Parts: sequence; C-alpha cells; structure tokens
Amino acid sequence: MLSAMKKDISSQQVLFITDSRGEKTHAIVPIDIYQDLMALKDMIGHTAPITDKEIYTFGIKELTARGYPSGSRVKPSFVIIKDSQAVLQTVESLPEHIREYRENLLGEEKLKLDPEHNCFVFTEDLTLPSASFAAALVSGNVRNGLDAWINREGFSLKESGYGVKRKKRPARG
Repeated sequence: MLSAMKKDISSQQVLFITDSRGEKTHAIVPIDIYQDLMALKDMIGHTAPITDKEIYTFGIKELTARGYPSGSRVKPSFVIIKDSQAVLQTVESLPEHIREYRENLLGEEKLKLDPEHNCFVFTEDLTLPSASFAAALVSGNVRNGLDAWINREGFSLKESGYGVKRKKRPARG
C-alpha cells in the first residue's frame, strides 16, 4: 500500500510516496524544480568526467605541461604526460640533481628538442618523485608544485587536498 506525505519547501509542495514501512520511494516535485534538476543534470553531463587521473596543467612562457598526481594524497608522486612541454634554459639556482636529471632525459631521448615551438617535449609519460620536482623540470627553476599544477576547475593540487598533512590526534590518557 502506497501513501503520500507533504513537505513544504519555500512555499512549493513536494510529495513523497512511501511504501508500507513508511520508507520514501519516490518524490513528486513541481515542474520548475524538475526543470532546474534536469538543467543541472544536463550541465553535469557536458563536463569531462573526473577520473582517478584528474589532469593538472602547468603553463610557463607560452608552454604547457600536463600531468596527474599518483600515490598517496599526503606525499604524491607526479606523472608528466607525453607531449608536455618544458623550457629550454634553466636558471643557475636550479638544484644540481634536477639539472642532471634533465640531462639524462635528453640523453635517453625522453626529452627532445622541439625547434618549431622553441622548447623541449616529453616523449613518454614520466613518473617523478613529486609535483615540485615535475614543476622544476618543466620550468627550469624551483617551484612549489602543489601550487603550480592546476586542474580544469582552477584548483591547485594543494587546494584539491594533495600534500596536506593529517593533524595528529591528541594522545588519550
């Protein structure tokens, strides 16, 4: 046996159909609420899906690199996606280990010169120890990767919850 119960929402009536146990099974809403819900559904349907590999971009000097975090949210590694671009020149203050890594990538042809765009291009996906390492590799200078890499909604990795240390719980005594 089905019954209906009413609930007012800002002067509009919404009816709920319940089953014999009183559990809500359906809602009957005014047409304007229905149309708003359908518009929302349509809007959501036209955005790119968020996957476990949400893409972040980093732009510098008219160049663009793309990648995604991997591993734990507290200390993620970062994957630069094939065909991402990197600057040609590095600054003197770039740490030696990053400078050497770039040189090794060039020697292994994982980073190649693109004379048409006056930059280097990654020839394969590349997993790096951190978003900051990835950003420094791309920009040729030291960067906070948690701030530099931005998703399609305009949020940085940090704003998306990466690199955030969990608060320690007080000891119970």
